[in-house]
Amino acid sequence: MTKNNMSAAGGLALILAGLVAAPSLAAESTSESFLSLALSGRAMLDYTNAHAQNADFDLVDLEVRRLYLGLSGKLGDQFSFAVTGSLGDDGNVGLVGATIDWKPKGSSFKFRVGQFKTPMSLDESTSSKYTSVFERAAFTDAVQINRRLGFGIFNSGDNYTFSAGIFGGNLEQAPFDSGTAIAARATWTPVKSKDRVFHLGGSFRTRNQSQSQKDIRYRQRPFSHISNRIISTGRLGGKDLVLGFESAFIYKNMWAAGEYSLTKADCSTCASNPVFDGYYLETGIFFGGRKRYSKGSFSRPKVFKPVNEGGDGALAFVVRYDGLDLNDATIAGGRLDTIILGVDWYPTDHTRLGINYFNANATLGDSGSGLGSKFNKLRRSGVVGEDVEGVTIRLQYDF
Repeated sequence: MTKNNMSAAGGLALILAGLVAAPSLAAESTSESFLSLALSGRAMLDYTNAHAQNADFDLVDLEVRRLYLGLSGKLGDQFSFAVTGSLGDDGNVGLVGATIDWKPKGSSFKFRVGQFKTPMSLDESTSSKYTSVFERAAFTDAVQINRRLGFGIFNSGDNYTFSAGIFGGNLEQAPFDSGTAIAARATWTPVKSKDRVFHLGGSFRTRNQSQSQKDIRYRQRPFSHISNRIISTGRLGGKDLVLGFESAFIYKNMWAAGEYSLTKADCSTCASNPVFDGYYLETGIFFGGRKRYSKGSFSRPKVFKPVNEGGDGALAFVVRYDGLDLNDATIAGGRLDTIILGVDWYPTDHTRLGINYFNANATLGDSGSGLGSKFNKLRRSGVVGEDVEGVTIRLQYDF
């Protein structure tokens, strides 16, 4: 059994053990509620139909985008834990996250150990259940903002949040031999009321790969997760620094948000270290509901009249412009500009049926490292651009 499969099997075993033990543990809880347990889950089924113009091929597929099952709980009034497993579209079981939190009595600080997201970006900090469009900003995947094994510290108040951590690698890869990352994020909400929210934030991450790992590369897909990568820098070096700036605004049933990210990458073969950037701007409106915000990120939308209470649910409309530039004076990694138009129907707070139209315009780079074969063939033929246009339909449920 490989290390990856062992980690996945261990994660599934832990989840199943929790499920089996939950009833008896709950029955043994004292009147002081020393132990409490809760199950959670999410399912996202995507159908994508898209066309690549110059490469002249279709992208048509049905994908289980996410299928998660989680067990969380509290031990007394200071400790809590959470474990989440996933079943991939290929049938493989994976460990998404596993954390233990300690919040000392009377303190506003919380300490965490385990596998969790590096604290960066509004889009990345918002749960996939609540993102405005189906896929997060292109820069977040390009610079690999992900879950890692580490130690974190958290603090929050009425109008601010702060989080920071030091990390190794992902548990399913090489958690103790991937190098280290240090990340932090802070947010401030100078305006926060029932109908109005104004959010500002910033984050950074510095990363050092271990010598046993391959050099870092930056690449991205044309929005849809079923597509292969269309632009790539190739392998550059073992270090980078990412800075992020974010803002969001909610006014009654309308909202707007945007982020800008700068990445300075170490490059052992370049005349100077390249700098890449990425950003997005979005705006949207709800009918029959509204966007909600909590502790530095967007949270579960509110449906005023859900269908299970005799209502019609809520409709949301969103438009997003997303840009990623992997070109620099010394590197031609390509550029990706994407327009996304989204319509979502929320029958209830926990269900979503939506469609995202996307038009991704790519300027192809010089590197074929990690690209899809058809996009790489197009690049080798001397074509400098590609347009991928399509729709993704999502059916989503969580509990």
